[in-house]
Amino acid sequence: MKRLWIFIFFLALLLRLVLLDQHPRGFTPDEASFGYDAYSILLTGKDQWGNLPFFLKSFGDYKPPIYSLLAVPSIALFGLTVFSVRLPNAIIGSMAVIVFYFLILEIFEYEKGRKSWFGDEFSRKKYFVGTLASFLLAISPWHIALSRGAFESNLTTFFMTLGIYLFTKFINAGNRAYLFTSFIAFGINLLTYHSAKFVTPAVVATAILLFREPLLKIKKDFFISISIFVMFLSLAFGTFFVGAGRRVFDVSIANISVGGASVDRTRAIKNGLDATAARIFHNKYQFFVKSFLSNYLSYLSPQFMFTRGAGERTYGMSDDRGVFYWFELPLMISFVVWLIRTGWVRAIFLFLIWFLLSPIPASLALGPGFAANRAAVMLPSVYLFLAIGAYELSVWCLRRLGIGLKLIIFLGGSFVFIFFFAFVENYFFVAPSKIAKDMLYGNFEAVKYVSSQDRTVVVSTKLSEPHIYVAFVEALDPRVYQEYTKEWRFDESGLGWVDQLSSYRLGNYIFESVTYDKWKNSGAIIVGRPEEFPPGVVPLKKFSSEGVDLVYVVDTLISNYASDSR
Repeated sequence: MKRLWIFIFFLALLLRLVLLDQHPRGFTPDEASFGYDAYSILLTGKDQWGNLPFFLKSFGDYKPPIYSLLAVPSIALFGLTVFSVRLPNAIIGSMAVIVFYFLILEIFEYEKGRKSWFGDEFSRKKYFVGTLASFLLAISPWHIALSRGAFESNLTTFFMTLGIYLFTKFINAGNRAYLFTSFIAFGINLLTYHSAKFVTPAVVATAILLFREPLLKIKKDFFISISIFVMFLSLAFGTFFVGAGRRVFDVSIANISVGGASVDRTRAIKNGLDATAARIFHNKYQFFVKSFLSNYLSYLSPQFMFTRGAGERTYGMSDDRGVFYWFELPLMISFVVWLIRTGWVRAIFLFLIWFLLSPIPASLALGPGFAANRAAVMLPSVYLFLAIGAYELSVWCLRRLGIGLKLIIFLGGSFVFIFFFAFVENYFFVAPSKIAKDMLYGNFEAVKYVSSQDRTVVVSTKLSEPHIYVAFVEALDPRVYQEYTKEWRFDESGLGWVDQLSSYRLGNYIFESVTYDKWKNSGAIIVGRPEEFPPGVVPLKKFSSEGVDLVYVVDTLISNYASDSR
């Protein structure tokens, strides 16, 4: 069992690499933007807007820079392709599985000398829990899906785990190099994803409080480590003053609290409630708390975990199956029973805080709910709990029910096999066409189809930041691209996004809301949504999924109308 982690790593890598450029189907503008920023950094040392990459202006949403920085080597090796942009996440996701395994071994080492559950039958529990937890993370539907696109939310599952592993390693070994590198890992995690900016400081503070004794013995080195973390923290929160703060507020439930409370208050007054009482029961604070609690509990609900899953498909996840397997439900119950019976365990308390804090940023945000990408930081903590639950459940079956070890392994393995292959079949053969529209399939493909044209190409802004697809497909020289960005200046006009400009240009491409009559005799090629064209227009090329046309390419030099529609 001690060597199984090697097999688990290659299994994780296989599940995250196979057909990487094809699944998830579609290529979002965020993915293209991360890739093009990496390409720009590679060639110019600056992002696509010509700024130093401390943060990425992107479309006006000021993305954290780590993903693009990680993508620079793969783009240098393989060029600007879908595969090269997604490759870093597949590798990072696989590495997270193995770092998680060694983190669990360190937790057992820490608890070994203490009078706790971890010290009982030490070696067997240590490798059972470590191996099973990392295996479950390797085959996790949630983690696999987020590891297969250029989705920065997945990076935090690696860097948070790495930071805690190195910190625990310092506690056990006393080597101060582990302390320094742990705070560097925590610092990098702050620059991976917006949710990590809130969860990481709280987890770090909890770790310091729980393991303060050895830290107080090396005050100078501890101060240096904290200073490193504060430097990253200042950089991370500095983005709030250059635009990211407005983005956070725009997608926050605080943004709708006043309006939501007003609607409920007006309704109550119309139904006879005194105005003062209505204000007490329906105000922005009450609405905010109610919305937050509803959102928070949704991430702990059976619907999110086992039936419905992610509430949106824009991160390569289907919304008709849970983020966990059904066979993991009894493992969760077993862990809760174990936790109640065992009581205080210091290392487990750190993971509980990690788990309970993780949904908070997601719960503060607007959206369809069940935003799996925003809560992904909780993933490693859950799989530690599941592995402990599995151990306790197997012992209970062995000792209380008298079920033999071989039968337990056979039954457990059978359930894992059935549910795992059901997920694989769904992910690669059913889900692609279902999620294609939400993954904006057709946008990238249409731009690729019309690339290298000498004629004017009009691309609808309804394709969502279509200019980035042009820059990506054409592998446009970033220095040329940066000159065009000087003309866009959308933020100076009070706009939040580039594609909110009424019209803007990149080379022979024009981006605007398509008006077909304006261009029909111009000789231009038009790329847009089907509803932007008059009935009867016959596209040169169309991109469809599940029988629904998503994007049209229309050549105005060719007869565009069907003979019976003129």
